[in-house]
Amino acid sequence: MSRIALLIQAAPELEDSNYLRFGHQLALRGHEITLISIDSLGLKTGRVIGNGFPWSDTLASGQTLPILNETEIDHDLVWILSIGERTSFLDKFQLLYAISKRTQVINSLDAIMHLKSKYYLATRPDVFPTPETHASPDAEALKTVIRKNGGKWIIKPPAGSLGRDVFLVDDNDSNLGAILQHMCGPENDRYTMIQRYVPEIEAGEKRILIAGGKVIGQYRRIADGDHRTNVNQGARVECTELTQPESDYCQKLASTLLDEGVLFAGIDLAFPWLIEVNVINPGGVTTIEDLTGTDLSSSVVESVLAAV
Repeated sequence: MSRIALLIQAAPELEDSNYLRFGHQLALRGHEITLISIDSLGLKTGRVIGNGFPWSDTLASGQTLPILNETEIDHDLVWILSIGERTSFLDKFQLLYAISKRTQVINSLDAIMHLKSKYYLATRPDVFPTPETHASPDAEALKTVIRKNGGKWIIKPPAGSLGRDVFLVDDNDSNLGAILQHMCGPENDRYTMIQRYVPEIEAGEKRILIAGGKVIGQYRRIADGDHRTNVNQGARVECTELTQPESDYCQKLASTLLDEGVLFAGIDLAFPWLIEVNVINPGGVTTIEDLTGTDLSSSVVESVLAAV
């Protein structure tokens, strides 16, 4: 039996999210589970601590969050299922780095730092075939790229999520300068990324769940009302299968990600383009169950534990 800490974003009520589903599956396998608020991480006389509560089989979605108690994070395994508040990310990352020297962290901190953003992906087109990408804190420089090269572009933050601050523009867009100035900030001190729009995404974007170096499941997200394929922004979802070329690529990518320390991820694919790799608590388990009636939580946990 292992002692496993699940780092979650605490809310007033428990949610039907990965942490409840994975916690249940881990407990079924005899592991001792503690759920700890990621935003409560701290340092106390040389020990990394956090506020958390032990797993109970009575925990269910909609219940009030149990009382949190100070807990030393000295577990055999730490599974990060949220990065919490972004303003304190660097401090939490440094505390997690200290933890990682004596216990395994899922996913690896290198993966969380470099695959969560899109810089690394854009510099490895042989492995991660991404659309033409530029990034800078200089709004005028990015505007020049779009005006010079023409066509449609996506403007977004390098490490954003949930479809927030994602804009579709073209080289003749009268709002281009205003959008880029908004994204880069009044002092031109916020990095902004632009990617050439790829028409393949109009047929939908496939979210593929990968665990322990294997493809676990997938579904298609189709924009509805605007260009974004994020479910949080109103995208439709439907069952889908992978074509043979997609399957071959995803299996190869799953192995590559495992080498990068990624044991659980959601990849977004508009083949042949890799749009994003989500290495922090990727959604999809609940969506696939809604679509198919199959709960993949057990498959995810089994594959992750086997890879550990």
